[in-house]
Amino acid sequence: MGIDIDPKVSLLEAQSRAAKRLRADAKAKAVAKTGKAGTTATVETAADPKLDGINMWTVSGTVSRARGIQLMSNIKWETDTDAFVVGRNNGDVEVVGRNSGQSLYRFNEAKFADKFSIKHNGRFITERRYVGLGGSDSHFLTCTNMGEIRYQSFSGDGAMLMKVGVDACRMRVHQKRPSVFAVGGREQELTVWDADTVEAGSQSEYTKPRSTPVFKSKNVGNDNLDLRMPVWITDMQFMDDNALTPLVAVSTGHRQIRIYDAKTQQRPVHDWEVSKHPIYHILASHVRPELFFADNMGNVQQLDTRMGRVVSGYKGIAGAVKAMAISEDGSMIAAAGLDRFLRVYEAGGMRRPLHRAYIKQRVSQVVWDWDSRDLSSEEIEQKEAEDIWQNMDVLSQEHSEKRPSKRKVAAAS
Repeated sequence: MGIDIDPKVSLLEAQSRAAKRLRADAKAKAVAKTGKAGTTATVETAADPKLDGINMWTVSGTVSRARGIQLMSNIKWETDTDAFVVGRNNGDVEVVGRNSGQSLYRFNEAKFADKFSIKHNGRFITERRYVGLGGSDSHFLTCTNMGEIRYQSFSGDGAMLMKVGVDACRMRVHQKRPSVFAVGGREQELTVWDADTVEAGSQSEYTKPRSTPVFKSKNVGNDNLDLRMPVWITDMQFMDDNALTPLVAVSTGHRQIRIYDAKTQQRPVHDWEVSKHPIYHILASHVRPELFFADNMGNVQQLDTRMGRVVSGYKGIAGAVKAMAISEDGSMIAAAGLDRFLRVYEAGGMRRPLHRAYIKQRVSQVVWDWDSRDLSSEEIEQKEAEDIWQNMDVLSQEHSEKRPSKRKVAAAS
């Protein structure tokens, strides 16, 4: 589903317009029912009204539980066409054209929908799901919760299959080098791999790689009772463009955010406990040294990585946050949760809510379209001024010549 938000209409203005429409509709219904012009009615807004400045449309597909999207990412297709690569509930990896909505490529994981039951770390795992997805113009990369990683070209010329630990929670692809990825999970330390250099055992089965990872973290020291600290990595983000010795931020289910520097040591260089609840998602800003993180209680907060201090929070979200995305200029952040709302906030300054849209469906992933970015207030004013000048009527040369003033005419005579 695509959502187009008009930057000229603020959230407060859109809510005011919607409230006026509701009051007018209620008054019209009361007048039609009683026939008295002075009758008023009490309005209860149980559902969120449609707000002005928001246009929603379906890019591709229909509502289907089997073909529901678990993960989604932006890619450039072969002919420089903007597209999405999506991972679905039935195991399909599909490339969908962003503008056309047509399916450009499809691959199905054969054993993805097989039924099984495995007890691992005291939990039963009964189904596969995608925990990581990425791609480029030539390859796509997927990872399941069973630790099955596939790096395959769209042309079908071979694939790299490898298996890491079971109960993987998250896999992230490097933003500059799509073959480099990081993975971690329950009782599974952070590891960074380069798919182009991995020595896989087979191209038809998922096996443990014979090569070593680019980086593997080491667990923090024991606590004050000399007990081992449990490992539960829920999400990670690459913090720099260096793919060989990256700087990686991870979140844990034990309320910590940790920074790993592959150039210095295996243990984290920073370890901050920043929440009262398990952290499930983190998002790195590419403009400022900041991290956005969300827990399972609907709290979205902002962490300054220079000081290790939470500087602000974003309010209004009910339920756990499923996905976050940041705009191209880093000025806005979008968040979607179990309450089926998409909310856009100001990333700096007052952290105000800017826009809101009710999706009417469960939201699993949010991707910001950087090709049609939101405009700032200065850019909006400049664009409006340019439109005014362009739409002005051009006068002919006869009318554009200045007529002599009366004083000059009198002096000449």
